[in-house]
Amino acid sequence: MPTKLKVIEQAETQLPAPEPPEFAPAPTRKQHSGWTAERQRKFIDHLSLTGSVGEAAAIAGVSSHSAYRLRNKAGAEGFARAWDAALSLSATRLAAIAFDRALHGRSERFYRDGELVMERKMPSDYLLTWLLARLDPLQFGSPTAKALAAATGDPRESSRHSLPDLTASLADVAHDECPVESGDHLDERLGEIS
Repeated sequence: MPTKLKVIEQAETQLPAPEPPEFAPAPTRKQHSGWTAERQRKFIDHLSLTGSVGEAAAIAGVSSHSAYRLRNKAGAEGFARAWDAALSLSATRLAAIAFDRALHGRSERFYRDGELVMERKMPSDYLLTWLLARLDPLQFGSPTAKALAAATGDPRESSRHSLPDLTASLADVAHDECPVESGDHLDERLGEIS
């Protein structure tokens, strides 16, 4: 028996969108349904947010197969460079999402008769250990990673030295340039404002 699913808007914290890379659109045939400059920009813009070629192609209204074909086309080198830059930009946002999912988990929703009856957070132990192994290889890394970190130095050490100066260099932003939303309730257990 089919169940009705209720669409719930994505509840994850949204990070500010990175600026998409500037590029010269690839020359294409003058077709209304093809890879226009606007579609190329829309694709690159969304790719820089998600890192997902499939999603970016869907947003641009084209297939991911045609995106790869355009990337490999002669004369589309600017598009290919923008693609690579967009993937690099997406890594920052995706890393923040990975940290959030490792600590707070992903939402798992349970429905009965098309109605949401329960929602729980499922932290990812695997993702947490993976992140720890990369960020603190001296303590949590593989033997090879430990040896490399011992030879090159603790990767956290430079952050320990530079963080006070970076923090001291932060400047106030005018209130009207950066509006702040007030929180209703502080969840002491999670340290989050809801």
